[in-house]
Amino acid sequence: MKTYLAIDIGASSGRHIVSWLEGGKIETREVYRFPNGGSMVNGHLCWDIEGLEHHVVAGLKAAKEQGYEPATIGIDTWGVDFVLLDKEGQRVGDAVHYRDDRTNGLDAELEQIMPFAFHFGLCGIAKQPFNTVYQMMAVIREHPEYATNVADFLMMPEYLSYILTGKKAHEWTNCTTGALCNAESGTWSETIRAAAGIPEKWFRTRTGT
Repeated sequence: MKTYLAIDIGASSGRHIVSWLEGGKIETREVYRFPNGGSMVNGHLCWDIEGLEHHVVAGLKAAKEQGYEPATIGIDTWGVDFVLLDKEGQRVGDAVHYRDDRTNGLDAELEQIMPFAFHFGLCGIAKQPFNTVYQMMAVIREHPEYATNVADFLMMPEYLSYILTGKKAHEWTNCTTGALCNAESGTWSETIRAAAGIPEKWFRTRTGT
């Protein structure tokens, strides 16, 4: 029987769900569940990224122990949050939670450079204080050395996929949550990036489906 595994991670918990087709219907079974949440680290509310990595792998082991060998695996999380990587592909800094207050006031500041009506016309994403664009503005101000030390970034589910496979990629629909994409071209928006003062080299990995 051909099976598929979805790793669905939310802000308070995650689960591994195996699915298969039986009698013309999709059947599912939860094979692993784990808690998730934020805690204060270095003055910011952060995700336990190492704990998430552990649970992703533990859930894969649980699926195998229960007799499943999925043909494909997909990882889904909340949007907007990301992990920074150095040129060796190692994580830089903490995985900060979207509910952290580091972005306070940055939406208004960006509007002084790029009116939100214009910004929205490019990306099509509603303004939220936790959008990736504001988070990146905050992190580069707190850590200006990241302009040199950071070579790339991955959104949260793509980072977890990278840990499993060693392959870096951006999934388009997830990327759009950050208000950094050009909805028409389907790529990163150079206009938004430049207005926000985010280093160009962070965006070398292309978006895709």
